[in-house]
Amino acid sequence: MFEKSNKLKLDTGFRVFRVDSSNMKDVYFAPKDLDPQQLDLFADNVKEDRTELDLLYGCMVDWGVQLSLPLATETIDGVTVYTINDGDLVACFGKPITDNVVKAMADKAPLRVLFRDSCFEKDEQKINIFEQFKQLLSWSDDEALNNIRVI
Repeated sequence: MFEKSNKLKLDTGFRVFRVDSSNMKDVYFAPKDLDPQQLDLFADNVKEDRTELDLLYGCMVDWGVQLSLPLATETIDGVTVYTINDGDLVACFGKPITDNVVKAMADKAPLRVLFRDSCFEKDEQKINIFEQFKQLLSWSDDEALNNIRVI
């Protein structure tokens, strides 16, 4: 019989996935069907019951990133930053997205970067994110447009 200190420490866990509907709300309406009083309902395009991991893995599937790759998380300025395979994909879905968060994400030299649209209070902040990554990673305009996704 082994004592507590002599037990083997094995990670026998594994990820389990199930196919579900899209993480995004159905927001395709004809203009005549929209009530201007309800436009604030479309401010967040993600279904309410979705988690950050749902968004992350959904985008990994969309981008063709293997779901079995290692995932690391860290908290920077109160938000969680997800890193897939040491930088294949770096994502953040919390707010606020501060300069420290952007710099920490860029320091991982990511191939792809992912944010949630609701992380940004103003469109100018989204534009600034693209410019920051272009500067920090020496990306061209095309590289920034192809490598950064805001969902």
